[in-house]
Amino acid sequence: MAKVVSSKAPSRSSILLRLAIQRPTTILPVPSRCNQARAPAPLAEELCRARDLYFDACSYIKNLMQEKKVGAIEVAELRAFLNEIIQSLHRNFNALLLITTIKKTSDYTYRHSINVAIFSIAFAQFLGLDDDETFDTGMAGLFHDYGKAFVPQEILNAPRSLSLDETSVIRSHVKLGHDNLKDIPWVNSVILDGILHHHERHDGSGYPHQLSGEAISLHGSIISICDVYDALTSTRVYKNAIPPAQAVKKLFTMSGQAWAPGLVEHFIKLVGIFPVGTVVQLSNETTGIVCQQDHKSPLKPTVLVILKKDRPYAPYYLKLAQNDQVSINRVLVPSELASIKNSQFYRMFLDR
Repeated sequence: MAKVVSSKAPSRSSILLRLAIQRPTTILPVPSRCNQARAPAPLAEELCRARDLYFDACSYIKNLMQEKKVGAIEVAELRAFLNEIIQSLHRNFNALLLITTIKKTSDYTYRHSINVAIFSIAFAQFLGLDDDETFDTGMAGLFHDYGKAFVPQEILNAPRSLSLDETSVIRSHVKLGHDNLKDIPWVNSVILDGILHHHERHDGSGYPHQLSGEAISLHGSIISICDVYDALTSTRVYKNAIPPAQAVKKLFTMSGQAWAPGLVEHFIKLVGIFPVGTVVQLSNETTGIVCQQDHKSPLKPTVLVILKKDRPYAPYYLKLAQNDQVSINRVLVPSELASIKNSQFYRMFLDR
């Protein structure tokens, strides 16, 4: 099969990619624009707004995909919608990222689309893309799986290994999404490439066109990394989730093969070694959720403590970088999270 490049401007994408992966490794993993106007809003304050925004966003994208009516939407409406996500990230970078990790198994495709959009916007900002490119990357992240709306649900949600024919049907979602969006006036080449390239791999092992190296757009690679990260940390009918910290390690092992060398490392700088949402057991017999990174001490994030000896405990923030007496003992795996999921803090993000 001949290798196909759909991009209208691959040279610009390759230049952006080279600039991104050549950035100094001392760069801080917080979008610079988040720090310019004002101090971040308190996490507790933004969590409430971000929670409502997240559930509204899931309902919004679910309706668009089920009704297959993206073409009828005005771009101004989508821009306003994505701008709310951007503004939440600006007010407090950690709130939406925390909520993306507190997941239900239902409506996976729609929640996954929102999660990938959120991470893609954050990653694009971190890499220094301008506002228009960040918006287009977020748009591509939002609709990267739009083609799954045209795939039979019994295959999409099959709780078993798929046959070769079924796998081919699943993989067709990339081109289905691209082809059903390409004639919409506001869907530009950046958005289309992001959608078409999100399953391509740096070493040429991806699909649908087995592109490799610089033939893959930066925007497609951004979405691809965010797509894999969210998929790894999500429970599906056919697989269990893994902790965010373990997902980061998995991504690192894929660097240079799945994605250009250096790009995953920047994503890890963005989310941290213990990403926001990681549930950790501390040395003082408490359990909590990582809610903020300390970029000078990446092994010592801020933790929201909510359990002591597996019993509910009055929540409080513990900045490990400022406390030499307490450290992270280990990361909890999903099967150990029953007590956490029954906590009042956790329930407020599952129930609506």
